[in-house]
Amino acid sequence: MLEALLAASILAIAVVAIALPFTAGLRTQALEARQTLGVSLAETLMEEILARPFEEPEDGDEVAEPVEDFGPDVGESNRLQYSAIDDYHGCTEPEGSIVDSQGADVDDEAAAGLSRHVTVEYVDVAGQVPGGAPCFLRVTVEVRYLGDPLVTLTRLVHWLN
Repeated sequence: MLEALLAASILAIAVVAIALPFTAGLRTQALEARQTLGVSLAETLMEEILARPFEEPEDGDEVAEPVEDFGPDVGESNRLQYSAIDDYHGCTEPEGSIVDSQGADVDDEAAAGLSRHVTVEYVDVAGQVPGGAPCFLRVTVEVRYLGDPLVTLTRLVHWLN
């Protein structure tokens, strides 16, 4: 009886020792899949943002110029309606609500727990005319996993008037 108990204990220790690397590998694989998807989601949203003009489109005889108010304009209730880069400021997709550029839900298993947030702000750079009209925007797309930063992508955009 004692021998059987000792053999069972040794077998249990061996099974745990053999299974441990496999479970660690699965955890690492899930983390890498989430990281890869996070990078892809950040890049995709950044490409969508950079495809928009720096300034609001011209309206009749008005000349398009940079504006100081960031965020969506009146009547722009979703990303498909945004007309300029600054409209994306404050754009947030909470966990479980990430959508692609066409408005379809991202249903990848690795997307569970991911969220995205965009900030857009004017920045001054060395050599810029002091007091001149703002001509550089910093666009930051952050992808978070359960509220913790996973991927941050930042681009500097120059307005060519």
